[in-house]
Amino acid sequence: MVNSTIELPDSSSTIQFEKDHDVIERLCAHLAAKPKELRNRPFTLQNDTWTSWTVRESVYKRNQGSFPIMARGLFTLKRDERHCIVARGYDKFFNVNETKYTQWTALEKETQGPYEITTKENGCIIFIAALSSQTVIVTSKHSIPEPKDNPQSHGGVGYRWLQKHLQSAQASEEDLASWLWSNSITLVAELCDDDFEEHILEYPPHKRGLYLHGANYNTAQLHTLPSQLVHQIATTFGLWPVSFTTLDTIAQVKELASKVQLTGKMDGREVEGIVVRCQRQDQDFLFKVKSEPYLVFRDYREVTKSVLENPDAAPKYTYPKAYYYWRWIQHRLKDHPEWFEKYTLSKGIIDVRQKFEAYWEKGDLTLPDI
Repeated sequence: MVNSTIELPDSSSTIQFEKDHDVIERLCAHLAAKPKELRNRPFTLQNDTWTSWTVRESVYKRNQGSFPIMARGLFTLKRDERHCIVARGYDKFFNVNETKYTQWTALEKETQGPYEITTKENGCIIFIAALSSQTVIVTSKHSIPEPKDNPQSHGGVGYRWLQKHLQSAQASEEDLASWLWSNSITLVAELCDDDFEEHILEYPPHKRGLYLHGANYNTAQLHTLPSQLVHQIATTFGLWPVSFTTLDTIAQVKELASKVQLTGKMDGREVEGIVVRCQRQDQDFLFKVKSEPYLVFRDYREVTKSVLENPDAAPKYTYPKAYYYWRWIQHRLKDHPEWFEKYTLSKGIIDVRQKFEAYWEKGDLTLPDI
């Protein structure tokens, strides 16, 4: 078996699943009491029904520490009158300075190292879980594709990429399914495929696919495996591993975060930002830091979508540079409308941004009024 070399940490023997039923019961009660805050949706898979749970973003922030389960991306199943978790993402985590728990002062006082720093890839989150000991299922955050290799859905494209990755490692779907099933683990990956859907940062053809950045036990409380082990899982099954480094102190994290925020790069490569994994109150805890260049580029995308929807309205943006981008695309929509023909289908986003950056680098920002 290709997975026989993956040794889980000793602490895995203490993982508890017994409380999961009660947690999901509380989630059901919350749905009944406050249906505007969350919803669920059933998916029929073979002889089982998986339930996907979607929670409004604001609910996570408002109920930190009190909501039944903080998992962002959650699939459950009821067997023998008891709920169990069959796939789960990370607990919802926030940007530095976004909540009271992610202020630098709070992080200094309340978190413990070591601090694992992973690159934040720029794609769509994908979950890989076991449907049985022979079969895997690949989902998006809240949906399961039908059929499972549906080329129009994130999960379906993710499944197609998974088959390619497994083949490259001379592993089979059954190898992976057996390992996930026996350990009750969900793999968390980023689907980065510009041919299917562009985001902000470019992934050339030889760098596309699934980037594995996490492996979580299917438990109500978040238990996520160390990055070094996640890296080993990725290489075993042929997925792209994400870069990571380990730091001892929050001061070191803050120094690295400042560099990534300013340059938009880690290890010389453009990234969306970084994710920091550590401990808080003896539990796994994550927070993130976004890069400034990425956020500026994201402003461009949102400005473009706004202008395409309503050309006469001034778009909203955060960064001053986006004003010049707005003026520039007003002209480009007139002399190069073909650049934007598939923009709302997530195609052309990177090309238009790169063209503007080339214009910006020339330094002549004078444009006639529209």
